[in-house]
Amino acid sequence: MVRYVVLGFTAGRSSAELIGRFKTEGELRDVFEGGPRLALRASRRGLYIFRECGPGEGDCLYIITFDIRSVEVRDPRRARSPSRVRVPSHEYSEIREALLSKICGSVDLSTYVCFDNYANEVDRYLRGVRASYRVAYYRVRPWRDEDRDLVREAIQDTLGWIAARALELASKVANVAPQGYGQVRKKAVLFLEELGAVKELAKRVEAKLRELGVELQVLQAVVDSERMVREAIQRREELRARGRPQT
Repeated sequence: MVRYVVLGFTAGRSSAELIGRFKTEGELRDVFEGGPRLALRASRRGLYIFRECGPGEGDCLYIITFDIRSVEVRDPRRARSPSRVRVPSHEYSEIREALLSKICGSVDLSTYVCFDNYANEVDRYLRGVRASYRVAYYRVRPWRDEDRDLVREAIQDTLGWIAARALELASKVANVAPQGYGQVRKKAVLFLEELGAVKELAKRVEAKLRELGVELQVLQAVVDSERMVREAIQRREELRARGRPQT
């Protein structure tokens, strides 16, 4: 039987409305998996539907989703003191930035559509920060035009986010005071390495980008912004070499 994955079920609605029962504590909140009946119910409610890929089926996307219930915090100065838990807002932000840097499209803070499977990386990160969590992934294809539109728009937003980060960093390199330049330059060099990986990935999945209808001029904006970061670093280095004011 064909299996489907449903996204876009808004907060405040009961899972029983969609799957006929309440989800348990151990189930992921924002993703639903089921057969044709689930897809039919989801289509009537304006939700996003993806068909799960079969064994051996190629050119699939990955939905990566996770719930972080809490993060355990221990004071290293007090090894015997009891640990405490905190809300995982920082961890959601860290994962978001990491996945967007791999050209994943964000559906919400806990669900992403990616060209490769990064679920193991998310799992390792959350184990490392002592989180109480669950991670899952699905190999999928968009089922309808509107589902493909969701992926296209999410990917384009991600590419725009990457280009905006690069432009912001280029501005910092150009305008930071001399005493702060070393630290900003280090960040810029690391970010250029990330951009190199982004360009390699984009080249590898170019056919998928075209199939989804992603506007390639958005990708060109990433290339242009990379050039601006390199030029900003070069200009500051030239000014330093000449002993001139750098801002």
